[in-house]
Amino acid sequence: REGDESKVFVGQLPMDIREDEVRTIFGTYGQVTDVKIIDGKPVGSQKCAFVGYEAEEGARVAIQVLHDVYRFRTDSSKPIRVEFCKGKGGSRDAGGGGGGGGGG
Repeated sequence: REGDESKVFVGQLPMDIREDEVRTIFGTYGQVTDVKIIDGKPVGSQKCAFVGYEAEEGARVAIQVLHDVYRFRTDSSKPIRVEFCKGKGGSRDAGGGGGGGGGG
C-alpha cells in the first residue's frame, strides 16, 4: 500500500480553507482517504493540502478536472493547483510545463 500515485498535492488554497471543503470537492472524483492542510510559502499567503485517494484513478480525474480551473472562493485571484505528489527520490522526474513529449 505504498506509492504516491494516489496522492495529490493541492496549492493556491485560500487561507480560510477547511478540511471538509477539500474533502467534499475532491470526494466527487473518488474515495478520499485523507486530507492534510498545511501552510504554503510564504506562510500567511496561502494554504496547501495533500489529498489521498483510495485509487489512483480518482487522483487522476481530480487533477484533470480541477487543476488551474477550480476556485474555492469566487474572489480568489488564482485557481487551485492540483498535481500528483512527487515521490521521494522516485525515478520519474515530473518536469514542469505542458505536453510531455518523448515516449518510445
